[in-house]
Amino acid sequence: MTERYIYTDKVGAGPEHPKKQWGLFSKELTTDEAVARYDLDAARREDWFGVVLQSDDQRPHAYLQMCPRANGVEMHKLNAQGSVDVAYTWRAYYTPSDSAHYDGDDSRVFLSAITWYTYPDELRFYLRNASVGNVSMTFGPDGYGKEERVTKRGFGEPADVETREFRNVDVTANWTRIPDFGDWGAFFHPETQK
Repeated sequence: MTERYIYTDKVGAGPEHPKKQWGLFSKELTTDEAVARYDLDAARREDWFGVVLQSDDQRPHAYLQMCPRANGVEMHKLNAQGSVDVAYTWRAYYTPSDSAHYDGDDSRVFLSAITWYTYPDELRFYLRNASVGNVSMTFGPDGYGKEERVTKRGFGEPADVETREFRNVDVTANWTRIPDFGDWGAFFHPETQK
């Protein structure tokens, strides 16, 4: 199956709204407009855009929040109601304290976090902050890993948090080549990367 993409000014999971297609975005970008954003200097992270993975005529199941030159990427996989089931984060490789032009030659980005969410009812839409809990894995390029299990106990109550830390984790598969524009498969399907 050929993957098709919709490019958007901004994208994020939200409830159904007459001005937002599938509750995700309100303004489409042309491919040329999206290319122009992707080709901006990597320091201009505030100029991120959305890439929605179109599947047949159904509600999309995933989208990317893409910074110029892949200097920070977040991918959200959605359930049938549009809630975020899983969030993948490839951290930025260039974050200057000022807006200094990027002169580096980075060719890869690092998958630094994966978070799975659970909701009180799988039959309706929820924002991530309404989840009843989550499991997150964070990774460092040095082989550090941390698993955090969060179970929310209710309004005003502290959440239960279990944390485990790991050393010498093989993070080879966490590195992803910075793609040419439109070659988004590695971000939409990170579990297939080697």
